[in-house]
Amino acid sequence: MPGHRPQTRLLLTLVALATLIVGYYLGQYWQRQPLHDLSAVVYPDGSKLDYPTGSGLPAPNDGACCWRLFVSVDTRQSACENLLRHYTLVINRLAAYPQIQQNLRLTTLAFDTPSQASIEAFRAQRDWVEVISAEPKMLDALAQDLGIAPLTDNWCEPIEANAILVAPDRRRWALIPHEQAAIMAHNVRTVIEFVE
Repeated sequence: MPGHRPQTRLLLTLVALATLIVGYYLGQYWQRQPLHDLSAVVYPDGSKLDYPTGSGLPAPNDGACCWRLFVSVDTRQSACENLLRHYTLVINRLAAYPQIQQNLRLTTLAFDTPSQASIEAFRAQRDWVEVISAEPKMLDALAQDLGIAPLTDNWCEPIEANAILVAPDRRRWALIPHEQAAIMAHNVRTVIEFVE
């Protein structure tokens, strides 16, 4: 800028830097969707969980792998197979967010203690489904800690099919109600984006 005084150049440079900084932070602010608009129940600061030894879930020193949606199931029930189909729609709705989709698991607590063959049949080659089969007392304790202990024998019916979203660091962040797949995917994505 020939002909401009050094003070003018300095002022223009500072204005340009301020505009970039303000734009960045406003973009971050608007990118995070407000949690009060969700139908999910978001827990403040996330509550820490301990997975029981022998549950098949990684120990704390094994490192963080993924976000998990925990649900209680009986793999013999057709309603639970329908629930997996519903979660397939939820996962598919996250295709526009590949980082979230790839790092999300549906972790089912199988209270019917299925065999390995039954587990594979239930998963039906869905690599994002984990089936935890363990001692009933262990599953009861974990389900109680998560807040998804089965209340009736209506396995996987909508009233019993709510999920708990847990972060890789084992913090329980939200109860995701069983709703339309698009709403559930929106709830999951918004909470994960807010926490991360």
